[in-house]
Amino acid sequence: MKNISKYLGAGLLLFTAACSQTQEGDQYTPNKDDAKAIHFIQSSIQKEFPQDAVQGVINVEIARPGNKGAYKVYLATKDDDYELFSVPAEATIPDGSHSVTVPVEVDLSNFVMGSNYKTTLYISSREARPGDNAAQVAQYSDKVTLSATYELEWETLYRTTGEGEEIPQLATYHYNGYYSGRDSGLEVEKAVGANIFRLKDWASGVTFKFVLHDDNTCTVPAQSIGYYNSNYNEYVYVADMAVYTGNDSAYASYPCTFDGESTFSFYLIYYVSSGYFAQGTEKLVFDTDIDTTPVVEIAFEGIETTSTGFKAPKLHFSPNEYTKYYKAAVVAGDITADAERQQEVRRQLIDDKLEAVTPVVTLLADDASVWNVPSGNYTAVALAYDSIENPCKLYTQRFTNDPNDEYAPRSLEFEFYAPENNLNYSPYNTLIWQMQTANVAAMKYLCVKTAVADYLCEALGMTLEEVTASRGYDVPEEMIAQLNSPEGRGTSFSPLDEGSTYTLALLMYNSFGDTAFVSKSASTFGYFAKDFDRTKTLEDFIGAFGVTATVDVDSQSSEKTFRMDIARINDRDVLISGMTDMRDFAPQLKGYYDKELHMLIVEPQYAGMYNGAYATLGFSNGLSIFWGDAGMAVGYIGDTLYWASSPYSPEEVNSYMFLLFSTPQASSSSYLRQYAGSKTYSSLKMKPLQQASAQTAARAAESRTGSIETGGQRFTTYLTGERVAVPAKASGNTAAKVPAEGKRLRTDLVLHTR
Repeated sequence: MKNISKYLGAGLLLFTAACSQTQEGDQYTPNKDDAKAIHFIQSSIQKEFPQDAVQGVINVEIARPGNKGAYKVYLATKDDDYELFSVPAEATIPDGSHSVTVPVEVDLSNFVMGSNYKTTLYISSREARPGDNAAQVAQYSDKVTLSATYELEWETLYRTTGEGEEIPQLATYHYNGYYSGRDSGLEVEKAVGANIFRLKDWASGVTFKFVLHDDNTCTVPAQSIGYYNSNYNEYVYVADMAVYTGNDSAYASYPCTFDGESTFSFYLIYYVSSGYFAQGTEKLVFDTDIDTTPVVEIAFEGIETTSTGFKAPKLHFSPNEYTKYYKAAVVAGDITADAERQQEVRRQLIDDKLEAVTPVVTLLADDASVWNVPSGNYTAVALAYDSIENPCKLYTQRFTNDPNDEYAPRSLEFEFYAPENNLNYSPYNTLIWQMQTANVAAMKYLCVKTAVADYLCEALGMTLEEVTASRGYDVPEEMIAQLNSPEGRGTSFSPLDEGSTYTLALLMYNSFGDTAFVSKSASTFGYFAKDFDRTKTLEDFIGAFGVTATVDVDSQSSEKTFRMDIARINDRDVLISGMTDMRDFAPQLKGYYDKELHMLIVEPQYAGMYNGAYATLGFSNGLSIFWGDAGMAVGYIGDTLYWASSPYSPEEVNSYMFLLFSTPQASSSSYLRQYAGSKTYSSLKMKPLQQASAQTAARAAESRTGSIETGGQRFTTYLTGERVAVPAKASGNTAAKVPAEGKRLRTDLVLHTR
């Protein structure tokens, strides 16, 4: 049985790409005096169109209480699909009429079969208060939601039983997003002439549509879940990640698949126009005939100490109800991936000829016991027999018997440190770590900003250990050999952003496949507005400057130098030229001098055209982007100018970029999710040109970076650099086993804005 998540009533959290709160214009408000003066008759209209249609029309009726005089209203639309709907800018109710029908044209040429497209139509303003002579109106609304889809003919889906009987296909849906639990006995229908399916009575009593492709991949089109969220005054929608982001490449990270038998796996996202609530994998399982296959599950439950002090592995064998009995034993080595060896063991068990590490025992029921085996790598095996004593499948489970920690992968030393007398080290953009390990045969690592690590765990529904296992980078064999040596190994991550905290996660494997996980966080030094020189005047900021900055292009960072000019406009405002290193984009932007703080303040603003799009100066903290309430300050520390987060910025930002929009006014609906040149600028330092000759000739230090994509965003990951010299270690270093990080209980579910 499903339950709607108890956490969905929480408030809005601007957790990803935040936007300005002043981007939307005034809309018609039903609580004002003219609330009933002019209105839509319906609050929502849904219409299906023939599958061969490329254009369609939805008629919307606008009404008023009276009928005297011609009356003009002005219309506006919003939501993601608004460009598919052509709405007149204005409509006039003629004299003598209580209403007018407004035709809304729908472009069907790019519709995906099974998808539901929507927009919201608003009355943005009216001409004048209508006269008297009121007419009775049963219902009214200040806005109307329009949705369009292709018309489909549905029929019940049937399956054939083992006895050859055709019966309706039923299914069980396992919820993991906006709802929890499951629904069983759901009816399944199929569209005539297409591999489009739908479940009946899904979620809040609506249908759930999905498309099955020839390669067993699936598409889940955008559709309402039937639940009206009063906090945001709209229905919650669901879609797969590719549909949600408009990018088919998202299927690589967020797949929707069919296993070819009975199970569908959908990576879904639940959202409203402001953002999303939850995302994750949900499963749909078609009902099949009852499976009477004997099954024995095997679990290794660790090392147990007996009452006599003897340490031995505990194995738990759990047969299902169709298993009459099973033969169990322990064999040497890992045979879980060796089909030939498994077949040999199965034959020997049947013939009672298996020579194993332990005696073969025949068991009739669930059994959890300790097994007497030497230290080493083993596989527990169980051969199941059915009700008529036919031997069936051989089940296996690898385990390591390591009562004295002889084989366990261990971290003996793991620390960040600041080397002395190293001219290539800067605490502002470099982190160096030293590590020594034991029994490590393979390792994965992940280095990201700590805020990004927290977001990845939340967005992916994983622990940091699980994220490292699935998205981390392999450590080369030669580096592992150095890590296992008595000296260990030190290496660096550089260049990093100034004043930022990073987390390094390491997942270690021994030769048997056992794992151990450790993680640590450390911060780079930074320059902050509170440290700026409070004696500088506006004149100190005027002139030509040589700039050194970290420039990130598609998650690849390097140190660049360029020129920036600051000119006075008046006693407060300045004009800044050269905030990019691009030849094809050189915007002129404004800032102002704060007389109390003795620094320049630069805030979001329109920056001109770039490749046919409208550019706006935006800022970022490495996790979210802002084109509204955020900004950076420019001030002196010594004889150098630094860029830092503005004291007036509600968010601590450390970089800027030029965001691209489809309209001159920046908004979430017109944001193209692109930057000018795909570039982000951070760690900016400036010196007057006459002092900057050495600086402007500086080398461009390339960093080694990668990226992780989730939720339609891309985050930078940092790769290990060259080996560095490490300080001599004190003798007597002892092993310290670090427990793996456990799963974190989610205590809230909030709306993440796009």
